[in-house]
Amino acid sequence: MPSPHPHILRSSLLRSALGFALLLSFSWTSLAQAASVNISAQAETRPFPHFWDKIFGSGRAVLSLRESYRRDLQQVKAVTDMAYVRPHAIFHDEIGLYDEDAQGNPIYNFSYIDQIYDGLLEQGVRPFVELGYMPRKMAMHLTEHPFWFKQITAPPKDWDKWEKLVEAFTRHLVERYGEAEVAQWYFEVWNEPNIDFWSGEPKESSYYELYARAAQAVKRVSPRLRVGGPGTAQAAWVDRFIQHCVDKRIPVDFVTTHVYANDSAQDVFGSQEVIPRKTMVARSVQKVYDQVKRSARPDLPIIWSEYNATYKNEVAVTDSPFMGPWLAHNISLSDGKVEAMSFWTFSDVFEEFGVVKRPFYGGF
Repeated sequence: MPSPHPHILRSSLLRSALGFALLLSFSWTSLAQAASVNISAQAETRPFPHFWDKIFGSGRAVLSLRESYRRDLQQVKAVTDMAYVRPHAIFHDEIGLYDEDAQGNPIYNFSYIDQIYDGLLEQGVRPFVELGYMPRKMAMHLTEHPFWFKQITAPPKDWDKWEKLVEAFTRHLVERYGEAEVAQWYFEVWNEPNIDFWSGEPKESSYYELYARAAQAVKRVSPRLRVGGPGTAQAAWVDRFIQHCVDKRIPVDFVTTHVYANDSAQDVFGSQEVIPRKTMVARSVQKVYDQVKRSARPDLPIIWSEYNATYKNEVAVTDSPFMGPWLAHNISLSDGKVEAMSFWTFSDVFEEFGVVKRPFYGGF
């Protein structure tokens, strides 16, 4: 009998970690010591939505055209409540969306956009749209991120062209899929602008300009569409981002940020405290939850659009039994404090560090 395909094996690990996370954690506890549990039938109950397997991250958007990616998607969706996929780089030049004529006028080509989103919808999942990165011909300068696919992290040289691109892109989606459908999607502006994925200066204020232009463009197409940010690394900027949107009357329907369990306490909390990997995510969730509840928009849904036990390729972590109990622990501590958490990622069809040379390489 032929051996299972490597990607099927890899996605099986993820399904096992997610599907049996709670069971694994309880089993581990029972091995350590006998426990007595009392259950009251009169106790107040509340819903327990599966916020941890509603959204999944993935590598850049063009990868979704591959058979291996779609096979992994089918495998994961079959055993989870997967409803959305969040890929990077929908505006990357390899998508072919943006060009200019000799006079500098925009030329839009939605061919790959349609194939990517048609494919996701045919699999029964919706896009969690991350608006970025910068098309080369629109960029103020050609600063590239060191990832293998060399995305442009620069601001636009013409802010009006950025705004028109977002509007044309969004309008095309509504015309193709219908307003009622696209109103169920999410539009997130950029990815991790507080670190090296954004080279605008000053970082925070230039991102706010990028966000405002994009959010206004999305809402011009339809006020029903959902837009949010800041999509930061290390649980950063959320409180200031909300206040800025309130002060400037900029649309925001949800907030997003990221954290990884091996982020440092200095980066996330500004402290020298040593926070273990098992609690970093839950501590960060509590921090952002408190910030939102204290803000002028305490009603805003909180979406962790990336999280994992590591942001590195660590075989001993991501491809190990550690992941089940780790997920269960952080899910239990995050309950009631998030709208959704997007596990990074559902598949190792993934090329941030180049073409994968072997299966089980420690990828997400």
